[in-house]
Amino acid sequence: MTITDIKTEFGNYYINQGQNAARLIQLLYRPSVTEQLFRSIVTDDTIWRMAKTAFSRLLQPFQAAWTPTGSLTATPISIQQFPMKVDVQETPDTLEATWLGFLADSSLDRKTWPFVRWLIEAHLIPQILEEYELNEIYAGVRVEPTAGVAGASGTAMDGIRKKINDFVSAGRTTPIALGAIPTDPVSFVNYIEAFCDAFSKRYYNVPMYVNVNETLAQRYARGKQAKYGKDFNMAARVPGTPDVADFLGTANTVEFTKHKLVGLPSMGASAKVWATPLDNTVKLAKKSQNMGIFQLENVDRQVKLYTDFYKGVGFYLPEAIFTNDQDLV
Repeated sequence: MTITDIKTEFGNYYINQGQNAARLIQLLYRPSVTEQLFRSIVTDDTIWRMAKTAFSRLLQPFQAAWTPTGSLTATPISIQQFPMKVDVQETPDTLEATWLGFLADSSLDRKTWPFVRWLIEAHLIPQILEEYELNEIYAGVRVEPTAGVAGASGTAMDGIRKKINDFVSAGRTTPIALGAIPTDPVSFVNYIEAFCDAFSKRYYNVPMYVNVNETLAQRYARGKQAKYGKDFNMAARVPGTPDVADFLGTANTVEFTKHKLVGLPSMGASAKVWATPLDNTVKLAKKSQNMGIFQLENVDRQVKLYTDFYKGVGFYLPEAIFTNDQDLV
């Protein structure tokens, strides 16, 4: 706990001047929104297994002779969820002889001090969601931790980018060759429209979200207004439920299609553009209720708080993922 500046500025003692938790402020935490693009499965399986089935050619010209054609193939699909945890340790006694002393208490059980509840509600729960959004769900690359050493940020799971890029490397997802992202807003609108035009005709009329980073979503909105005008009223059909537009806040129709463009906080500065039908997505969860609760321990006047759970996202059919040819490493 670092409160040196509080002691320097307000004194190394506690005087009750009516201060309370309402005077403790922090920057806004980013919500976790990317998960809402995925269909949810709660399971104890750490690897969710399915199979892709396909049948080869069937129809042929009629003749009386028996001439069978076609065969069935089944290809395995595995989507993994990863264990992650939170370990926090604080010594709330540090607060007593400071301006923050109102967070302390006379109880010997430090777990019951106001500081603990405030810490969980004001910081731990919202920060778990923010870090999952900004570091893991899109950009994460799983690295098994070294024993006794806290793992680095962004190493708890394999995120969306790694999943897509692995499919590209395996030859199962073919990038749409569009080149670098245009800096001109109108050119970027043309880029997104060309991206959607290149979707497989099998999925041409299936509503999808076209996902980009937040900066590009803003560029698209400005370019669309410049290209089509403020009063352009193309009747766009909204993708099927659940409609995440209300949650993401940046949904914008791609004109003359059934698709919507959204800006995802998780994508940071990534130049990737990607889309897939909702039915092709899955998010796995095990012990997910633990994201909002903590086990508390009072040891040698220290308070330990911890929780653990599993998370994972993935796609059933790599052939139904559409991505541009950027950020493929």
